[in-house]
Amino acid sequence: MGRWNGALAALAAVGAATGSAQGRGSITWMTVDLPPATIYEGEMAGTGFADQQLRILSAALPGYDHQIVKGTIARDWHELETRDGVCFNWVTRNSGFHWNAVFSKRPVLNPGYRLVVRATRLTEFLPYAATGDIDLELLGRNDSLSGGYIASRDYLAAINGFLGAEDRRAKLQKTMSSSQLVGLLHANRLDFIFASPTEVAFYREAQHLNDEFAVLRVKNGPVYNEGYIACSSGPVGKAVITQIDAYLERPEGWAAYVAPLQRWLDPADYAFAAGSRPKQEVGK
Repeated sequence: MGRWNGALAALAAVGAATGSAQGRGSITWMTVDLPPATIYEGEMAGTGFADQQLRILSAALPGYDHQIVKGTIARDWHELETRDGVCFNWVTRNSGFHWNAVFSKRPVLNPGYRLVVRATRLTEFLPYAATGDIDLELLGRNDSLSGGYIASRDYLAAINGFLGAEDRRAKLQKTMSSSQLVGLLHANRLDFIFASPTEVAFYREAQHLNDEFAVLRVKNGPVYNEGYIACSSGPVGKAVITQIDAYLERPEGWAAYVAPLQRWLDPADYAFAAGSRPKQEVGK
């Protein structure tokens, strides 16, 4: 705790000096209801890991007034790309779509989407994981299995290919939310679902479930997703990202920023996230 307070004090001094030099600015932080990153409702409202990260970033940028606005993904990107001084925490980076944004240099590498089953049925799925990861092509040949996914979600190539395969025999059910997915798996109305480890952990706790779930990697799927901070590309946005990058380069700052993830990740995934480096540096 002493190291964390010391780091914040040092960064506060840097931020205050910058704010004094440039005049006090304003940052609008756009958010979207996406538990357990940002939690809008329920007994855990405001305690999501991205909620906590915003409080950490706000404390590290005392030269600005901070406003948090609830929105949707579409609205959040529209606001960020059409006016200065707007930022969005915990986003994926797609320069082809989000051309009018600047991103933090160092992303958090968090677990990608995986196949989730009830732990009591794990042995039934081991034949599809001869290489250690679930072979979706092989699993798709079993017409006795039924899986679930969120219709509007981009699961990336490996899972998207399975969902759209014309020769797939396994049955699939679309849902509108992660809450529905986990509930259907809990009720044994689905044999497997596609979800991230963090959201499975959240809904298990939020729905007060006693079930244990096995979260399995998918063959040829990404081991991790990259979570960035994005800001508008105007003078204010660029200045904010520069200060955030300096903060995240400090060991104490990085440790504080990733710490809220520890509640929702297993020890191996959290250790991986805590050691995150930009993709080009991974493996050095």
